[in-house]
Amino acid sequence: MAESIIDTLKPEIVAQEEGRVEIRFPVQEALTIGGGQVQGGIVGSMLDMAMAFAEKGMLSTASLHIDLLRPAKGAYLDVVGQVVRKGRRIIFVEAEMRDDQGRLVARGRQAAVPLE
Repeated sequence: MAESIIDTLKPEIVAQEEGRVEIRFPVQEALTIGGGQVQGGIVGSMLDMAMAFAEKGMLSTASLHIDLLRPAKGAYLDVVGQVVRKGRRIIFVEAEMRDDQGRLVARGRQAAVPLE
């Protein structure tokens, strides 16, 4: 049986409150490309996961925008996801990723549909 994305990325929830989550992802060799960098699609998945967890996983991505600002590498990556605006039919969420040196690596934003 295939692993789930949560099993694959191994997120550790550091802090969570209403509309906000902090997650630490270990950098695993299997998720990297040359030079120990986490592959860009995986970075996008980590950001997307943090944005979903900011709303307790109760949303479905409608649109997603990712900015990759520098190579994502190090021992771990920290991502903060936060709800920006919550409506009945659409939720706007943002996330920022930092490496183990505290440098901004990537950021994302999405519009999502709340799940019931």
